[in-house]
Amino acid sequence: MKKLLALVIALVVVLSLSVLPAMADGLNVGTYDPASAGEYEMGFGWWGNQVRDEVTKAAADFFTENYPNIKFNLNSQVWNNYWSLMSTYAANNDLPDIMQQDYAFIEQWAQAGDLLDLTPYIESGALDLSKVPQNIIDTGKVGEGIYAVCAGVNAPALLYNKTLTDELGIEVPKNITWDQFAEISRKVFAEKGVGAVYGEGNSENQPTYYARGLGYTAFWGDEGINASVEQMTGYYQRIMDAVAEGWMFDTDKMAGVNLTDLAQSPLVYGTTNDVRTWAAFAFSNQIAAFQTAANADGIELGITNWASDDPVASNYMKPSQFFSITTDTKNPDLAVAFLNYLINDVQANTILRAERGVPANGDVAAAIADEVTKVDATYGLVVDYLAFVAENSSPIFPPLPAYSGQVNADVIQRLTEEAHLLNPTVTAEECAKDLIESTAEIASEY
Repeated sequence: MKKLLALVIALVVVLSLSVLPAMADGLNVGTYDPASAGEYEMGFGWWGNQVRDEVTKAAADFFTENYPNIKFNLNSQVWNNYWSLMSTYAANNDLPDIMQQDYAFIEQWAQAGDLLDLTPYIESGALDLSKVPQNIIDTGKVGEGIYAVCAGVNAPALLYNKTLTDELGIEVPKNITWDQFAEISRKVFAEKGVGAVYGEGNSENQPTYYARGLGYTAFWGDEGINASVEQMTGYYQRIMDAVAEGWMFDTDKMAGVNLTDLAQSPLVYGTTNDVRTWAAFAFSNQIAAFQTAANADGIELGITNWASDDPVASNYMKPSQFFSITTDTKNPDLAVAFLNYLINDVQANTILRAERGVPANGDVAAAIADEVTKVDATYGLVVDYLAFVAENSSPIFPPLPAYSGQVNADVIQRLTEEAHLLNPTVTAEECAKDLIESTAEIASEY
């Protein structure tokens, strides 16, 4: 445990924090007394998984135990359903008091007037961010306002079936390159029939990571994607090559698995090897949920970076998610007090188990280490990995522009599916050209 605590402190030092004693008595709710709010039902929405749902409900219940006048209306959804539902609530001016936010969408939601500027509460001390590094605070900034607070620090993480790779005598390296990933995938598929999944879904994460490996600090520009057609051809070509070789899931095979529910990910779920994968391109904070699902089959998971031609250029540390207070809240002071509890209270974060990422408050990250490790053996693994990433990564990219959401849904998803066809009707160059031209057209409309 001393080793684990040392790792936590090492991460804290990287984030320019000092370790101080945790608050001993009462809940850390800032300067507002929730008992003075009267009877109130607080809405709280997030996307997640079974583990996140359980620990978040427990943290809310603990708040109610201390303030019986405060009840909660909790709303958890899978990723895609969450944003659709929240958009409906926003249109009806009925958003929950607190909503989980993502780095990619903060700017859009803030500009739409749906998020409360937290700057006055930070300046007054009602929301205490004094133990959160300024560079992490700034990731929730839009213009001159702070519209979101980091719920935890994480990084892209290749989670893999270590039980399987150990059985095959394969050592998965840190700073793994694409060639190394492909070589391991070929070996695993040849010997066990277990494949790989890459680039699935309507997400910019994988092409962004790829472009960072080419030296781009920003994938998205004001007028479209910064990378060239020739460069993005390489991205689609390696997908097509892998599908042709047989070790990467093709479009039909991907349609047969649930890639939005971690508990049903082919990394940890499936009755036969042909529907299993040896690795998942995920984020470090997701390993707890993956490992919980993997326990049923006696699988131990390992963790390394996403495969890239230049891993140090590609990799980055980021807020895993954010908490934002919406402008639909009827009691912003109370919502801020609850937010302060989520960020700064040691007891709350012990309950939350760092499932959303290692707490950005360094005091809290260190204080919860012993207790969290008793119920989540992956905590030390994640802290260790983040300490590695901190020394082997590049600065995070800027927040995504407003047009990126439409590109994700209308362009990236379509091209990803085409690139994964067993018998593609387009070339990698045609996919890249379509990506660049379609994105520029969409960007011009914003």
